[in-house]
Amino acid sequence: MVLFLISFAYFWVYEGDSLYKGFSEGSAITSDSIFVGNKIEEFSWESSGFVSDIIKIDKDIYFSISGAGIIARLKNGGGIDTVLSREGSLISLGKKGTVLVAGLSPEGKLFFIKGSKIIDSLSVPAENIYCMFEFAGNFLVGSGPEGKVYKLVNDKELKEYYKTQSSSVTQWVIKGKELFLGTSNPGLVYKIDGNHDGKIYYDPGFEEINGLGYLGDTLCVSGLLLKEIESVGGIKFYLKNREYEVYGGTPILCGEEANGKFYAGESEDGQIGEFHQSDFSIVADLDESKVTALQDVNGDMWIGTGYPAKIYKFTNRKLKEGEYISSVFKGGVSVIWGNLSYEGKGDIGFFIRGGKKKEVDSSWSRWESIDKHIEIEEPFIQWKAVLSGDKTYLKGVRISYGKQNSPPLIKKIEVLPPKIGTGKMDEGAALMGIIPPEERERLTRMGFYIPEDAYVVGEGIRCIYWEVDDPDNDRLVFDVFVSRDSEDWVKMTDNLLGNSYFLNTSVYPDGNYYVRVIARDDLDQPSSLKSEKKVSFLVDHTPPILKGIEKKFIGDSILVSGTVTDELSSVISVLYSTSEIQRLHWKRARAVDELFDEKEEKFMFKVDRKEKYGAIRAVDRSSNSKILRIEF
Repeated sequence: MVLFLISFAYFWVYEGDSLYKGFSEGSAITSDSIFVGNKIEEFSWESSGFVSDIIKIDKDIYFSISGAGIIARLKNGGGIDTVLSREGSLISLGKKGTVLVAGLSPEGKLFFIKGSKIIDSLSVPAENIYCMFEFAGNFLVGSGPEGKVYKLVNDKELKEYYKTQSSSVTQWVIKGKELFLGTSNPGLVYKIDGNHDGKIYYDPGFEEINGLGYLGDTLCVSGLLLKEIESVGGIKFYLKNREYEVYGGTPILCGEEANGKFYAGESEDGQIGEFHQSDFSIVADLDESKVTALQDVNGDMWIGTGYPAKIYKFTNRKLKEGEYISSVFKGGVSVIWGNLSYEGKGDIGFFIRGGKKKEVDSSWSRWESIDKHIEIEEPFIQWKAVLSGDKTYLKGVRISYGKQNSPPLIKKIEVLPPKIGTGKMDEGAALMGIIPPEERERLTRMGFYIPEDAYVVGEGIRCIYWEVDDPDNDRLVFDVFVSRDSEDWVKMTDNLLGNSYFLNTSVYPDGNYYVRVIARDDLDQPSSLKSEKKVSFLVDHTPPILKGIEKKFIGDSILVSGTVTDELSSVISVLYSTSEIQRLHWKRARAVDELFDEKEEKFMFKVDRKEKYGAIRAVDRSSNSKILRIEF
C-alpha cells in the first residue's frame, strides 16, 4: 500500500507487489497484473488433520489424512468412502502397479490395498515412511530417521537400496533414466542412476525439501529453511550449475510440477503459486490456511489442505470470469471517500462495500456496483473487481479520499501558582531557577498542578498552561483572553504557537479573574475549526494578618497562641523563630484544628522560658507572607 499526500488529498494505490495482499477467486495474481484464472473444483469432504498425500489408482483418487489417520477414496462414479482408519498415524501413499501402498509412521509398516481391501502388509526396518515410488523396475521406499531408501524384493522383504547423509528421504522425481531424491536435515538433492550409484547433485541450503520437479532441464526445488527462530519458505531453480532464487517468504509445505509449470502451496493464507524463473503468480486462494499436498493427475492438479483437511481439483482451463477482492483499507472516522480509477484493459466491473470495523462481518454493507464515485461513508472499505474475457487484465487501482477536519480539543488548562512557569518564556517572565524538590512536593500537596518541565520565574508572574490534542495532527495557534467578570474579555495575545502564556499580575487588584484560551487549526486547514476552555484564578497580593497573640507560662516553657486571617486565600502555614537561633530557621507552629486550610486559623507553639525575642511568620496559598516580631 502506498499513500501520497498532495494538497491535503490522499490516494490509496494498489499496484505491483501490493496486489498479493488481496484475495483471488477464479483469478490469477502476478506482481504486475490480475488475470482471469483457471477452474478450481471443491469436493464435499472435510476432516480434522491434514491431507498428506494424493494418488490415482485406476480411475479412483485416494488421499491420506494424517493426524486423523484416514485413507479415503474418491470413486470415479462419485462419492467418497473410507478405506483405512488408524487414528494418529502419519500416512504416505504410493502405488505398485495397480495396487495402492500406504506407509504408516511411526509404525514403520506398509499396507497393500486393492480397491478398498487390504490384501497384504509388510514391516519396514525404519520408523517413518515418507515416500514410495517405482524406478527402474523396482518399488522403492524413502524413510527416516536414517535417511535410507529400501527396495521391495520378491514382494516379501525390504532391503537397503541407497543411504543418504540426511535423516529423511522426503521427495522424488525421475528425469530420463535418473532418479532425484529430496531429503531433510539437511535438505539435499541426490542423483541416482539405474545401478543405484548416487551422489549429492544440488544443495539448495534448505533444512527440508518438500517439493521436486523438472521443467525441461531445470530442476525445481521447494522447501523450508530456518531463519533465526522461525521457518520460512523457499523455491529455487537449478540449471547447468546455476542457481535461481525464485521465492522466499511464507512457509512452503509442498511443491509439484504439472503441465510444464511448477506449483507450490504455502501455510499461512492457503495460496498456491505458479513459479517461473523470474517471477510467480498466485493461481488459487483457498479458505483453509495450509496447503499440504499437491499431485499432478493426468494434467489436473489435485490439492489437499490442512486444518481442516479438504480436497480440491485445479483444472488447467480458463474460466470465463474471475474475481479479485482487495484487503481492507482504513480511511479513518472522519474520512471522505472520493473516486476510484484503475489501470487495466478489457471487461472489468467494480464493487465497493464498507464497515465500521476492520473485520468483515454481517455489519458491513453489501457489495454495491460503482462507476467512479464512492458513496460509502464508513471508515473501512474494500473493493472487488470482476474480470471477464481472455485478454482482460487489471494492473492497479487508485482511490482518492480526504479527511473531514476535526476541531482541536483542549484537554487541560491551568493557572500555575505564583512564580512558577513552564514552556517558552516571553517578555513577561524572567527565569529565576529550578524548583527545589521539596518546594515542588509542597505545591503539589497544596493541590497545584506542576508540569514536569516547570521552573521558577519572577515576582508577580502567573503562568497560564494548557494541553491540547488535534485528531488531524494539525498545527495550532492560540488566543488568550483575561476577564474580571467572565463577560468582558480582554485579548492578551493571539496566534500564539506555544502551550503557555505569562501574565504579569503585579498591577492587577486583588480578586478572582478568568482566563480563556482558544485553539485554532488555521495553519493547516483552509476551513479552520476552533475550541475553547476557560478557568478561574485568584490574584492575591495581600499578606495574612496576625492577631490576638497571647503568651502563657507553663513550667519551663512559654505557650504562644494566636489567630491568623486572610481575606482571599487560605492560610497554609504558621512558622516561628527564636532569638537563640544564630541563623534564621523557621519551625512549624501547630494548627489548633490540626490542619492549616482555612482563611482563618488558630495556632500555637511552645518555646523555652529563657527565650527573650522571636518572630512569627504566616503564609497564605498565594505565597504572601506576614512577619510579626514579638517579645516573650
